[in-house]
Amino acid sequence: DCNMTELIKINLLPYREEIKQRKRQQFKILMLSSLLIGVGLSAIAYLAINNAISDQESRNAFLEAEITKLDNDLGEIKKLQQEKENFLAKKQKVEELQEKRSQAAYIIDSLNVVIPDNTYITSLDAENPTSYKITGRAISDNKIAMFMRSLPSTGIFMQPELLEIKKIDNYQEFNIKSMIGSSSIPVKSEKEVINDDSTKAQNGEEK
Repeated sequence: DCNMTELIKINLLPYREEIKQRKRQQFKILMLSSLLIGVGLSAIAYLAINNAISDQESRNAFLEAEITKLDNDLGEIKKLQQEKENFLAKKQKVEELQEKRSQAAYIIDSLNVVIPDNTYITSLDAENPTSYKITGRAISDNKIAMFMRSLPSTGIFMQPELLEIKKIDNYQEFNIKSMIGSSSIPVKSEKEVINDDSTKAQNGEEK
């Protein structure tokens, strides 16, 4: 019986060793498979991330190009806006000069109507939009007084103020100041001014 037990023990050893060997082999295969699967998944994730990054970079490049285009368009719009503002500013200055020109012509024409004989205006200065200084010469003090009394009849000037009077040779030089009502001065349109200039030029040629 003792010999049989020993024989059975001896016969079981290779079988157990084979089982252990198979388990080790299965474990190695399982580990290798897990490793390969992990590497494969990592590679897929890496490629997917790279692809996503590439797509995002492409979108970013497109957006940057569009932003640059919009910046250029905005630059052109700002340039056009600035040109428009400059044009409007020049147009306003031209209109103001045209208005002052027509007002000055109307004032001079009105003064020529009321100025007495042997009385001459040498300068007409606007101290401000509602005040004018008139300098001139007259043959006598009475002529200056007549001129001052007739100024309000123009409908433009108010009662004037005598600033200075002095005798020079055979004339009396005078300086007077008068306020005006801007609403009483008609403003001619550009077309009317051009027509007036053309008429004056034609009259000059006829003379």
